[in-house]
Amino acid sequence: MNAQQRQQIENAIEALAKKDPLFQTWLEKDAIGEYPLFIKNLENVQGDERDVIFILMTYGPSEPGGKVFQRFGPINSDVGRRRLNVLFTRSKKRMHIFSSMGSEDIVAGASAKRGGGVQDLRDFLAFCETGSLHKTKRDTGRPPDSDFEIAVMATLRDAGFECAPQVGVAGFFIDVAVIDPGNPGRYLMGIECDGATYHCAKSVRDRDRLRQAILERLGWRIRRIWSTDWFKNPRAELQPIIRELNSLKTFSNQ
Repeated sequence: MNAQQRQQIENAIEALAKKDPLFQTWLEKDAIGEYPLFIKNLENVQGDERDVIFILMTYGPSEPGGKVFQRFGPINSDVGRRRLNVLFTRSKKRMHIFSSMGSEDIVAGASAKRGGGVQDLRDFLAFCETGSLHKTKRDTGRPPDSDFEIAVMATLRDAGFECAPQVGVAGFFIDVAVIDPGNPGRYLMGIECDGATYHCAKSVRDRDRLRQAILERLGWRIRRIWSTDWFKNPRAELQPIIRELNSLKTFSNQ
C-alpha cells in the first residue's frame, strides 16, 4: 500500500535471491518476460495487470487487539476512491488479500467521507470476510452521471422499477441499480450506460470488461446499454431488459 512497504518487500526478495540460486535464476528469466513480477505501491500501480495480484494492506493495530489508527495514507485523500478502484481491477483471474485488520476496525467518520476511499476500503474488506454482496452495496447519494442515465432510469420507473444511481460496490460505481420491488434491500440488476467514447478507447473497453467480470463474480447481473442504440430506439434496447427484470422479480418473490 505504500512506498516503505514496497521497499521492504523488494529488499526481502533480493535477500532471498542471494541465498537461493534457483530463485535468482527464475527472477532473471521473469524480468525479461512479457509480464514480469512487479511490486508497486498504491500511487503507481495504474496501468499494470497480472493474472494474480497479492494485496498487502499494511495498515493495522500496532499490537494484537490494539486500536487501528484511522490513517490510511492516500486512501484518506480526495482521490482515495479512484486509487482503490484502480488497485482492485489489476488482477485478471485471482486476487489475494493480506490484512492485519478487519472491516470492523475502520471507522466511517468524517475522514471516511472525504473522497470515499476509506468507506470503500471498509466495504471491500467486509466482502472479503463474508463473501456477501449485500453487505457491501450502498447508495452513495451521487446523482446520475449523464442525461442518458436519467432517461434510462425514467423509462425503467415507467415500467414499474425503482432505480438507484451510482451505487457503490467494493470500490466501484454501478450507473443504474434496479431495485427488487418485492425486496427493497436487494438489487435485481446493474445497468451500465456507455457513451460513444467507449467504442473508440481500447484501454477504457479493456478496463470496463475487467470491471464487469469482477462485479459478476461478486454476484451482480450486469447489462449494458449503448447510447447510440438507445437514442435510435430506446424501446428496443430496454424491452429485453424489462422482460428479464420481470422474470427476476417473479422469481425473487416466490
